[in-house]
Amino acid sequence: MKVKKVDYKKSFKKLKQRIKSYVLENASIVDEVCILQKELAAARSERLALIERLMFYEGLEKGAVGHDQYLNVGHIQEHSSKHVEQNQSDMVYKGCENIFHEMPTLNQKIFPLKLNNILVHSIGEIIAANPNFHTAHWIYPVGYVATRIYAHPRDPRKKCVFTCKILNNAGVPQFQLIPDNDLDGVFFGETANKCHQELLNCIQGFIHESLKADFKAKGEVFFGLSNQKVQFILMSDVRIKQCSKFKGYILNDENERCENNDPALSFEDLQHYLR
Repeated sequence: MKVKKVDYKKSFKKLKQRIKSYVLENASIVDEVCILQKELAAARSERLALIERLMFYEGLEKGAVGHDQYLNVGHIQEHSSKHVEQNQSDMVYKGCENIFHEMPTLNQKIFPLKLNNILVHSIGEIIAANPNFHTAHWIYPVGYVATRIYAHPRDPRKKCVFTCKILNNAGVPQFQLIPDNDLDGVFFGETANKCHQELLNCIQGFIHESLKADFKAKGEVFFGLSNQKVQFILMSDVRIKQCSKFKGYILNDENERCENNDPALSFEDLQHYLR
């Protein structure tokens, strides 16, 4: 009986030591996680500030050398407007045919491309053979990547950098909105509107009941596909003529004008709405 008692005491001491070591190890892991979370939050805020500065300085730089850098976009618009008047049509497909002969190396020169509230990093590639990647009035290039600032999905009063992507998902376009590189909070959709609507629905869930409104999704505008400079670059690609369903972009300056006045697109206007 004496031997058993001694063995029990030894086992108890060993168990006690293990528990202490586990408690200390757990505490150190918790401390490490807290430190990493703080560093991650600081890195996200720093990234947001750097992207804002980049977008600002890109705008200044492009404005200073606009005529050389963008190959006289104003001249392009003037010529395209003449074609539209002659054809009495809202489409710019045929009117732009002769405009882009001098733009073959444009993609290599101007990226990242600063547009109003969005920064285009890659224009992607037109998949002409697959009709899923274009409609009568829109082109969805695979590999298109852009970033823009909008409200955080779980905190509408906080700024968030969204990465907008268009991918090829087994022959079907997949639109993605990635908030602050959070791969667990990605918004998906087979159309730009569905993807944008998912984001708006999530934001609505964190807005007070009295402030909720029926925000209308404008996916192509949110992704930057409605911007005339993006459309001009896509129109310069010879593969666009092989897109069977595509008839031409509809000239609509309202998209760019309304972008800064629509809470579904503009962070600043959403903040005014939430006050």
